[in-house]
Amino acid sequence: MLVSPLATILSEVGRSIAVTQRELDRNSINTQIELSSDEVLKNYDLDATWYHIPEVDLELKMALTMKYEEERDSKNQLRGYRRVLSAAPLNASYVSTNSYAVEGSSVLKARIISIPPSSSKVEPQ
Repeated sequence: MLVSPLATILSEVGRSIAVTQRELDRNSINTQIELSSDEVLKNYDLDATWYHIPEVDLELKMALTMKYEEERDSKNQLRGYRRVLSAAPLNASYVSTNSYAVEGSSVLKARIISIPPSSSKVEPQ
């Protein structure tokens, strides 16, 4: 059963989207290389199609729990406690294993939107 800190779950979702976009870009680059290097195809002035993930809307039903983890210094002395919000995806296995009431679930809604990169180039004066 997957129970992880919520930050880890959201980071993984974001990383998965980035990997998917990178694979789409890599496919378009490879297609363009193939089109440009093929003796027959390059005569047709073809360009690869580029795909872009403009945004992703998420709605995750989860069981959220707050727990406290010890914080220790380099000498293993207890410095205090920090709160960690953990989440488990709500599915039939989790509900039956933990006798969890679905009505008590939390719904996490998030939107991940791509933005154009800012230019770091300085225009000559």
